[in-house]
Amino acid sequence: MGICNITQNSFSDGGINFKKIDALKNIKLMVKQGASIIDIGAESTRPGSEPISYNEEIKRLEPVLKVLPKNKFIISIDTNKIETQEFVLKKGAHIINDIFGGNEDLFYLAKKYHSGLVLMHTPAAPKIMQKKTKSYNNVIQDIKKYFINKLKSADKLKISHKKIWLDPGIGFGKNLKQNLNILSKIDQFKLQNCGVMIGSSRKSWIHKIDGSSVENRIGGSLASVLYCLNKGVDIFRVHDVYETQQAIKIYNKIKCLK
Repeated sequence: MGICNITQNSFSDGGINFKKIDALKNIKLMVKQGASIIDIGAESTRPGSEPISYNEEIKRLEPVLKVLPKNKFIISIDTNKIETQEFVLKKGAHIINDIFGGNEDLFYLAKKYHSGLVLMHTPAAPKIMQKKTKSYNNVIQDIKKYFINKLKSADKLKISHKKIWLDPGIGFGKNLKQNLNILSKIDQFKLQNCGVMIGSSRKSWIHKIDGSSVENRIGGSLASVLYCLNKGVDIFRVHDVYETQQAIKIYNKIKCLK
């Protein structure tokens, strides 16, 4: 899953895809490099960020979504607002990626439009989430319980778990120790036949280990991808599509020679 943020303040790529022409150029490049899913977001959810209105979110998404082919790759929209979620599904998006893990309204839309869902975990909104790192009794078990409750709501509408991916939310209301614990035990989130997605790319957990700047975190990002690949993770949400695709290809080539 290649990341395309149509924002001015995302932590890694804020501003570079804000114009429609740049967003479309980047999406085309990521698909060429091997991304089978493109995740488009119009609101930054970096720690401390302020939300935008759904009107502004739709205003940013609509020009890009309107011209994207709907049968060449999978289009995921990163949004937690029900108005935006319904708008993009009507316009042909295939997946909703919700940082708040969805709710009954979203599950109803997913059933209506036959869409996929990425349900992420965060303990609070981006503005205050890093103040909630001490809210866990056991970070792994607490997140698993959170997902199980979300799946109960989805089950009421008989949404197939084959169309749901669970994302434990690296960097969303977690400190370094908690992020590393989640990554090391990522296979524990393979729940009830759902897939697992991980979004560890370029995030500050890498900086907290080696002090690297955002543009110098590819090595750390790839290390997490290869570890999680070996643990059965299904989708990797990344900024560096070419490098990730290459790393996975070489890893799999070596592994098959065992």
